[in-house]
Amino acid sequence: MQQIEDELTDDYTAEHGPEGLTYRAKQLIKTLASMIEDEEKLEAVCKEHGSSYSTTGDKGQEVHKHRPEHVELMKVRQMKLQYVKQLGLGVGKEVTTW
Repeated sequence: MQQIEDELTDDYTAEHGPEGLTYRAKQLIKTLASMIEDEEKLEAVCKEHGSSYSTTGDKGQEVHKHRPEHVELMKVRQMKLQYVKQLGLGVGKEVTTW
């Protein structure tokens, strides 16, 4: 986690300058680093086991459900986005995903 935190701190200071690295920003970065670590672990579980599974319902019907890890992954990603916005990381940068 320390490596992720260091990289986020470097990115933050590059965008906002060293004077922008307040106690609050440091705490947000630390929490964001923890979220990224959790996200990576949850992604590994979902990649290995899939994002959903089937089971038999109480009346014998087949029921498809999302894995708890997949549901948690979606929550972590939503929170991560809020922290990235709060820190202002990547604001004004054009990101290409393909």
